[in-house]
Parts: sequence; C-alpha cells; structure tokens
Amino acid sequence: MELKVWIIYLLTEFLLSITPGPAVMLVSTQGFKYGAKPSYYGALGISSGNLIYFILSAFGLGALILAAGNLFLYIKIAGAVYLIGTGILMIYNSFKIGVTEVHQIEINQNIFRSFMQGFMTQVANPKAIIFFVALLPQFLDQTKNITVQFFILALTTIIVETIVLMTYGWIAANGKMIVGKAKSVAKWQDRVAGSILIGLGINLFFVKTK
Repeated sequence: MELKVWIIYLLTEFLLSITPGPAVMLVSTQGFKYGAKPSYYGALGISSGNLIYFILSAFGLGALILAAGNLFLYIKIAGAVYLIGTGILMIYNSFKIGVTEVHQIEINQNIFRSFMQGFMTQVANPKAIIFFVALLPQFLDQTKNITVQFFILALTTIIVETIVLMTYGWIAANGKMIVGKAKSVAKWQDRVAGSILIGLGINLFFVKTK
C-alpha cells in the first residue's frame, strides 16, 4: 500500500469517526451517565464490531451478508431491540428509584454491559457494513498483498476510532462532573440517556441498507 493512499484513508477514517453518529452518541451517553471508564469499554465494543466486519470483508463475506437481506435484517432487528429495551428500562427505573439507588445502578454498569452496548450498536448498523463493502475496497491495491493491506487498514481504523470515541466519552464524563449528582439531575440523566438509546435503536431499525 502506498503511503499516499494510507494517508488519505487515515484522514477519511478520522473525519468519519469525529462525525456525530450512533457510535459517538452511545459513548457520549455512557460517559455522561456512568463516567469515563464504562464509555471506554463501549468504544472497545464498537471497535470489536469493526474488527468483525474487517474479517468478513477480508474473506469476501461482507458482500454476501449485505446481499442476504433477511440475514442482515435479523441482525439489525436484534441490535435495535436490545438498545430500545435498555433505554426503556432506564427510563422506567428512573421513576421508581431514589438517588442512592440511581448511583448504585451507575456503579453496576459493568464492563460487559458497556461493551455489549457498543458492540451491538456497531454490528447492527447498516452504514457500517456498507462502508466495509463499498468504500473499503477502493483503498486496496489488487496488485499487492491484500491480507497485509487489510491488516494495515484494520489497525488504522481501530486505533483512530477507538481514540476518538474514548475522547468523546472522556469529555462527556467531565461534563457530568460539572452538572453534579443532585437527585433530580441523576434521574433526568437516566431519562435522557434512555431516550438516546431508544433513538439509536429506532434509527438502526429504520435505516435501509440500499
């Protein structure tokens, strides 16, 4: 892969990463609601979803999944239902619990839950697989080792997007410190965060792949 091509890909990936979308909204919500650490694992979940798509694309399976409309529809619905269900539960609980219990829920936002929210958001995102099937091949030189090029592009994407998303999570977490932890604020954090997750789920459900 030529250096010029790699630099163009790097800039493209950076611009796509900083553009607000489902991934940015999710980690920002996690950072504001639970703190920086959970949002970091949310970012890693998103990057893991990207890694899976890189592997599928490397073996030529990405286009197959995209073509198999029903298969991807099931993946998309599962991700949407997961996010919407999580959001509804957060809003429901915000009307039932006191401030102490709210903070305990924040503590209980474990690594796995944060990771899975990020993972499901990315894996079920039609725009993600379209990127890997339609845009990624344009950066590949068919006359050179494809495997090496996939490795370089995958490493670039994962490093850049993870750093960008973690930065968003850190900024959101620091914004939370400014807002504070009053009882009413804590409950509204649940409601806003839950609403965002529901919005992300609805977005995934209705976004078309074609």
